[in-house]
Amino acid sequence: MGIEQEICAMGERLSRDLNVTDVRIGLGYTAVEVDERDVGLAYTFRQEAGHTCTALKMAGELSGKPAQQIVGLMRERDVISSAVGLATFNALIQERMPDSRGEDFFSLLALLPGERVGMVGFFAPVIPTIKKAGCELFIFEKNLARGEGLYPPEKIPLKLPLCSVVILSATTLINRTFEGIIPHTKQAREVVMLGPSTPMVPDLMGNYGVTVLAGMKIVKPDRVLQIISEGGGTQRLRDAARKIVVSCRESL
Repeated sequence: MGIEQEICAMGERLSRDLNVTDVRIGLGYTAVEVDERDVGLAYTFRQEAGHTCTALKMAGELSGKPAQQIVGLMRERDVISSAVGLATFNALIQERMPDSRGEDFFSLLALLPGERVGMVGFFAPVIPTIKKAGCELFIFEKNLARGEGLYPPEKIPLKLPLCSVVILSATTLINRTFEGIIPHTKQAREVVMLGPSTPMVPDLMGNYGVTVLAGMKIVKPDRVLQIISEGGGTQRLRDAARKIVVSCRESL
C-alpha cells in the first residue's frame, strides 16, 4: 500500500459519519471544512489544473458529501482532486494533532557547518538560516527561473543522496512524487516535511523515513476559509493558523 492509499484509508476510518461542509479551491491553497468545525489545507497546483473552465468534475457537488468519500479523492491522478482529498484528511486530523515542539524546526536539526542540505521545493524564508549555518545547499525546483543555483528534479537521484539533511515539500504528496524521492534520502540523518499541506501524523510519516513534520494547526477556521477564497497564501494565514513542529522519532 502506497502513501496516498494509507492516508486515504486512515482518513476513511477517522471520518465516521462526518460530512464535508465547505470546500474552497483558492489560488494558493485548497481548504476543506468538515462538520462545520475543522478545516484542513493543501496546496493548489493551479498551473497544472489544465486549461478547461472546469478544473474539478465534482464542482458544485462536494458540500454535504460524506467526508469518507471526499478524502478518497486523494487517490485520483489529477492534482486538484488530490489536493481536495489531502485537505479533507488534514481537516479530519485537526483534533488529533500532537503538541508542538515550537515553531522553528531548525531547533530539531542542529545544522553543522559544511553539511549538505537538500531542499525539494523552493522555501525562500528558510534559505538564509541554512546559509548562515555554513551549510551547502542544493535546491531542487521545477521552475528554475526562481533563482540561481537551482537544480531540476531530474538531478534528485544524483545529488539528494549526498545530503545529510533533507527538507521536503508536502506538495510531493499531491503531485505523487513523494515515493520517487524518499528512497534517495536514506543516507540523511534528518528528513523534514514542510508546509501547510503536511499531514501531521508522525507514526504514519515516520514509517516512510520522515523524521520531522512542520505543518499548521488551524485556529480560526472561518478566517482561513475567507483568506483562501480571496487568493491568500502562507503569509496571510499567520493570524488564523499556528505553525507546529513535531518529531516522528518519538512515535516510532
